[in-house]
Amino acid sequence: MFSSERPIIQIAYAVRDIREAATFWSKKYNIGPFYLNEHIKIQNTFVNKKESEFDHSSAYGWKENTMIELICDHKIQDIPKNSNSKGIHHVAWIAPDFEKEKEILEKQGCEEVLSANVGHRSGMKFAWFYPGDEINHFYEIYEKSDDINNFYEFLHQQSKDWNGKNPIRDI
Repeated sequence: MFSSERPIIQIAYAVRDIREAATFWSKKYNIGPFYLNEHIKIQNTFVNKKESEFDHSSAYGWKENTMIELICDHKIQDIPKNSNSKGIHHVAWIAPDFEKEKEILEKQGCEEVLSANVGHRSGMKFAWFYPGDEINHFYEIYEKSDDINNFYEFLHQQSKDWNGKNPIRDI
């Protein structure tokens, strides 16, 4: 099993409808506001090391020191383990050296099940790894970038300023 000293900065939950789930989570757990991004543009996608497609939507909110993502996989070719389950989908952290982090994960027995770039072929890299059935959710790593840091800071600040109104917002 992988062990890391990197802080987990995100917990993602698999859901079937991000708008419905974000409304529920906002009311039940007082998380918000959630920012919805539907049919996120992903390029250079590989699932189980084969070129593939990945269509998903996410709602992003913040609770205390952790980003909460609600993720819906609409269509994914060569479905990786656990991708459409309920419950925890993945935990995530930012990798200071993305390629080195991938190597470390693989050496520790984690199986890469998805890799892609956000937006365009040279956009921020991210990857999912499956650590095994005893964990039964993915690890997600992000390439360190100003964009990801700024997005996390934006969500954190929005949560601190949130008055409970307008809990669902489109990106």
